[in-house]
Amino acid sequence: MRAQRWSITLNVILLLSSSTVWSQTQQRERNQQPRLPFGLAGSMTSGARQDQRYPKVQVPAVSFTFGTIDYPDAPESLAQAINNKGEIVGWWGTDVVGVASPLYGFTLKGGSFKKIVYPGASITVPSGVNDAGEIVGYYSLDPKNASGDAFTLVGTTFTSVAYPGAMGTVLTSINKSGQMVGYWVPCYGGGLGCPASGFLLSAGVFTPIQPPGAAITQAFGINDTGEIVGTYSTDGHTSHGFTLLGGVYTTVDYPGATDTYLYGLNNSGQIVGEYDNATTAQGFLLETGTFTPFAAPWAGLLATSPFGINDKGIIVGQTVDENYFSFGFEATIGK
Repeated sequence: MRAQRWSITLNVILLLSSSTVWSQTQQRERNQQPRLPFGLAGSMTSGARQDQRYPKVQVPAVSFTFGTIDYPDAPESLAQAINNKGEIVGWWGTDVVGVASPLYGFTLKGGSFKKIVYPGASITVPSGVNDAGEIVGYYSLDPKNASGDAFTLVGTTFTSVAYPGAMGTVLTSINKSGQMVGYWVPCYGGGLGCPASGFLLSAGVFTPIQPPGAAITQAFGINDTGEIVGTYSTDGHTSHGFTLLGGVYTTVDYPGATDTYLYGLNNSGQIVGEYDNATTAQGFLLETGTFTPFAAPWAGLLATSPFGINDKGIIVGQTVDENYFSFGFEATIGK
């Protein structure tokens, strides 16, 4: 374990956009990286934006059973996504959240880990997997210049994916139809000076994702019906969650929180994400308009960040302890 500065990449990711940083005083400095919604047909529809705030925060009869996910002998690791067959993807390395190379991807299926490395890359970060086992993510051949492209992995075949004109492209999620969401950046630095922009990639066509008034956007999750979740910022300082369904954007803010991030969703409409303020970073489950906050039960944790959820109510993500050490977790919802 290393007692050092810890930087968390928003559900995934990366040097492409500015990361959220926890200092030893547990205070966050933010260059926000939002997410955006997409329509089902692979094109953005213009429906009105609903500014619903989901005011209900309560703890109904929901329990969570936790377990750890650690790549064997890895200094740090995290879990990013899980499909309905129980296959998990994530990444590991000596400085996972700081995105210090080398970083390697993994799949975890039936209790067995398999390493994922894009050919020639020093950074390979898988971030989404569908029920067919198709994986999407990000790789970099030369992280020193902070550039990189997205990838798909089907069977043993990698395919590089780059948004036209982008310095960096990240794919974050893929559904059963092969629709993918992600974001891109035109330069290095993040924030309003180099804003991330969301997109949908469907049948080889990129469609921009941009909620009304958003200056920075990131799309993080898409389910099989085409509903999308993500995060956006209008000012580069405060992050809001959003959903996009049927062409309608809905803003999602955790009551009383400084920032809200929506990271993943399943086909039942259950959404997982994270909220934070000056001293707290904690996960939540959002279901039928009600937030249920939760944190892994282990002592000394600073943050619990849920990134993915499948239809069986199994959640995967990342925890960070008081020594700024990252490891993956799996949590099963029980009622």
